[in-house]
Amino acid sequence: MPSTYDIFISYGQLDDQDPAGDVKGWVDLLVERLPRLVSNNLGYQPKIWRDERSLSGNALLTAAIEEGLAHSLLFVPILSPRYVQSDWCRRELETFCATPPLPGAQAHRSRIFKVIKSPLLFNLATKEPSQLRELIGYPFYEMEGDMPVEFGHEVQPNKDPKYWSALRRLAWDISNMLAALKDGVNMPAVPSSTTNGNGNAESTKSVYLAESTSDLAQQRELVREELRQRGYEVLPEQKLPLEEGKQTEAAIRTALERSVLAVHLIGARYGSTPEDDARSVVRIQEELAAQRSADNPAFSRLLWMPQGLMTTTLEITDERQKTFVVQLQNRISAGAELLQTSIEDLKTHLLEKLNPPEKSQSERVRRPKFKQVYLICEDRDRSLVKPIRDFLFDQKLEVITWLDGEVGRTLMDYHRKNLRDCDAALVYFGNGDEPWVRKNLEDLEKAYGYGRENDWCASAVYVGAPANIQKDDFRTLLVPLVVRNYNSFDPNDLLDFVKALQAVEGGQR
Repeated sequence: MPSTYDIFISYGQLDDQDPAGDVKGWVDLLVERLPRLVSNNLGYQPKIWRDERSLSGNALLTAAIEEGLAHSLLFVPILSPRYVQSDWCRRELETFCATPPLPGAQAHRSRIFKVIKSPLLFNLATKEPSQLRELIGYPFYEMEGDMPVEFGHEVQPNKDPKYWSALRRLAWDISNMLAALKDGVNMPAVPSSTTNGNGNAESTKSVYLAESTSDLAQQRELVREELRQRGYEVLPEQKLPLEEGKQTEAAIRTALERSVLAVHLIGARYGSTPEDDARSVVRIQEELAAQRSADNPAFSRLLWMPQGLMTTTLEITDERQKTFVVQLQNRISAGAELLQTSIEDLKTHLLEKLNPPEKSQSERVRRPKFKQVYLICEDRDRSLVKPIRDFLFDQKLEVITWLDGEVGRTLMDYHRKNLRDCDAALVYFGNGDEPWVRKNLEDLEKAYGYGRENDWCASAVYVGAPANIQKDDFRTLLVPLVVRNYNSFDPNDLLDFVKALQAVEGGQR
């Protein structure tokens, strides 16, 4: 059946009434602005069907509206508390869903573009039609604490950039779908191939962008939009099911299998849980992605937390989330990175991982002249580690010393850089206590979260003076070698450490 209209707008009349009564309604402005943005992308004005009459919820679906639904390519419902309580809106949705599929349309691509004007209270969430529930949608609001705040739709001089950003995203996706339906072109998120910076064709990469809690919805949308505009497929394409834990896990695994990388945004809230599982969806996604990374070394993960998380600036009050965040910070493994930066830095790093710059021939063959040993000790032990430094230097090893006890962001960045880049690590147990030693051993494990790619060529704890019972009892499985010498330094103490380091071809780099 030929299509007369490009877009059918479905909404509750209450959502088009301006509370102050002195400007155009929300839907009025959407219908006025959306075609302009779409026409900028397509080069022609899309045809919109919109019911402008005040019809009661009990009215029969008129022939004119049925005709509009049957002859429209796309359906745009304006989701709101009014929408889910309107029998009229539900009938429009059901009628559109009952229309036969269009020839050439991709089966996994919905022709429904859910605009979320405002979120649903708990008592209304169950009334959201099943045809819309699994769609991610286009939110036109953000959460401030526990309260939703709609983006401002006013015109100049009070133009809200968040409103226009959401509207441009909606227009862009609608434009691509119309081009696919009318001209038979592929949607940009799933092309058969793309081109890298060197002009070479390569398979399109899919990224698993984990569902987040509502406090990070805006940041997640920014990452999602960046990826989609650069031609990457972003999964999952629909909301994860929450009725049953097994269904949730199955949907996550299916999307992860199609992805080369997973991105997780972790905030202060714990988030929703499946009806039969106490774990949050955020946690389940992270655990399954970690399993996939362990099974497939080519699969990598990026975990992001906002700056200031777990401080008074961004305190976590939910003990479940606090436990989850602490566990994440302590068990970052190979194939994963944990970033606590701005969202812009996350986007930059993510794109670099997906499309790393081509190395020149000189960069590919260059190796560091000397292997690097990261010697970690307290400032009070500076004189005690000097013989160790001299010995390692005589073995043609570059020794980088971290004198713990210093503070400052610059020095912490230096510490993380050394954890990422050095070939071996030696923790000196001198004037410090056992908790200090174990904190630094945990840092060796966290190195993978800072971008470390290879295992340590060698790692050890050197237990030196002064002697005490705590040192006599010290044992650990986190490093393969523990040396004890409370007297003057003996080179034989570190021969196994040096041999293990020199036995590895090329080292960390």
